[in-house]
Amino acid sequence: MSHPLRIKDFRTYWIGQIISLTGTWMQHIAQSWLVYVLTKSAFYLGLISFLTSFPTLVLTLLGGVVADRYPRRNILIITQCLLCLPAIVLGFLIQLELINIWHIAIASIIIGMANAFDMPARQAFITEIVPHDMITKALAMQSISFNIARLAGPILAGFIVANLNFYTCFYLNALSFLPLILILLSIRPPFVSNMQEDSTFIKSLKEGFWFLKNNMKILYTICAVGIFTLFGLSFTTIIPVIAGEILDVGVKGFGVIVSSIGGGALLAGVIITLKKDVKEKLNYVFKASLLFSISLLGVAFSKDIYFTIFLNFIIGFALVNFFIISNSFIQQKTEQRLRGRVMSFFTLVFLGFTPIGNLVTGFLVEKFGVKPVLELYSLICLIGGVVFLKILPSTLRTGQ
Repeated sequence: MSHPLRIKDFRTYWIGQIISLTGTWMQHIAQSWLVYVLTKSAFYLGLISFLTSFPTLVLTLLGGVVADRYPRRNILIITQCLLCLPAIVLGFLIQLELINIWHIAIASIIIGMANAFDMPARQAFITEIVPHDMITKALAMQSISFNIARLAGPILAGFIVANLNFYTCFYLNALSFLPLILILLSIRPPFVSNMQEDSTFIKSLKEGFWFLKNNMKILYTICAVGIFTLFGLSFTTIIPVIAGEILDVGVKGFGVIVSSIGGGALLAGVIITLKKDVKEKLNYVFKASLLFSISLLGVAFSKDIYFTIFLNFIIGFALVNFFIISNSFIQQKTEQRLRGRVMSFFTLVFLGFTPIGNLVTGFLVEKFGVKPVLELYSLICLIGGVVFLKILPSTLRTGQ
């Protein structure tokens, strides 16, 4: 058995994720454009993204402890049910023409709280349904499902918003969670908690900290992920501004730009699943960081829609190589009993730093404009990649 898709539980879970994530991307695009239409403000785009991700910053370490203590499948079922509710309520308010920015803000907080428990459990759950030697390919397949959704969802959302209405995207997102919930109910992987019954949250968390302190290459990788989240991923928050004000291509152009990121990411995921496991993972991640930084700098100077689409395709390709191989490196170097907690640190910097990056990016773009901000961010990502992925790991003993 050489590929995770040959495993029934993983295969059905993977298909369910594609359906659910497509709905999520449809809502994300519709909501981002709705915020832009309501406010015409880069700051509010950053604020809503901040509110979506801020609970992750606060709660994700607790989510990691929960993921090591309780069955991850059950956690995922609960979080999928919770994520349905904001989509239904927002769709209803939009249809009745009662929607206001504060409604979107409250819904974003609820989504962020659910994601804080969903992400550590989701990352660790994969190791329960695939063998250890398939983790890299399984993570790449997860990326493929995410990026199939990122490719299809924005295009569908752009078409629906331009030709029908906003609220259909929200209702379809709510409906898209149902197949994944049913699939999770049918999967019953074994789960044995290795945590002591009387182990407190603080004690459990300290155990995770000590593991990172004794495994510096994992810690440096997580630091690099944090840099790229703060100053790399946050650029996606201002894509509506790039589409609406710099390129003047409207909601359809916005959807195509976002989809181009998904297209590049999808290609990267397919390539990773087809090749043998990457041996020099940190060196591989470093090369991806260079490619991303150069492409982001190109976006800062581009005033042509087609060149911007191409650059965003490369950005998607680089980001997936960066994050998937980083994730795989961390998971393969981590004990199963600590995986939920260690992945909660990964989630903390991958998603938890997102609100800070989004809020700061929205503020800086509002004050200084898109071009100087993207120039600065590309430089910071370049320096961060060199320091955390090249200079610091080379000072450690090979075995650490």
